[in-house]
Amino acid sequence: MQTSEVQYTGVFRHSIKRYTKFLLVGAANAFVDLLVLNVLMLLTPNATAVEILVYNTIAVMCAIANSYFWNRRWTFADTTDGSVRERLLFFFQALINIGLNDVIVVLLSTYLIFSKSVPVFVSSNAAKGLAMFLSSSVSYLFMRLFVFRSSKR
Repeated sequence: MQTSEVQYTGVFRHSIKRYTKFLLVGAANAFVDLLVLNVLMLLTPNATAVEILVYNTIAVMCAIANSYFWNRRWTFADTTDGSVRERLLFFFQALINIGLNDVIVVLLSTYLIFSKSVPVFVSSNAAKGLAMFLSSSVSYLFMRLFVFRSSKR
C-alpha cells in the first residue's frame, strides 16, 4: 500500500468511527426526545397542534442539551475547543434543528390527524420519527463542517 492509500484508509476509518459515535449519541438523543415528548403527551392525551408544538420544542431542547454534552466530549473530542465561536455555532445549529423538527412534526401530525384520521399519539410519533431523521442529518453535517472543525493544539 502506498502512503496516500494508507492516509486515505486512516481518514476513512476515522470518519466511520466518528459517524458511528454520532449515531450512538443520536440514539441517546432520540430516546431523550421521545421520552420527554411522550411523557408530556400522556399528561395531555388530546393535545392540540399548539400543545404538540410546545411539547416537541421542550423535547428537542432536552435532546440538544444531551447532544452537545456527548458530541463535544466524545464524538468530536479531537476537534473541539470549547470556544465561544463553537458554542454560538452549536446554538445556531440547535435553532435550525428545533425549527426544522417543529415544522415537520406539526405539519405532518396535523395532516395525519385531519386527513387520515390517525390518532394524535400515533401521528405525533410517526411525524417525530421523520423529523428526528431529517433534523439529525442536517445537524451532523453542520456540526462536522462548521461547529467542531478546529483542531486541538
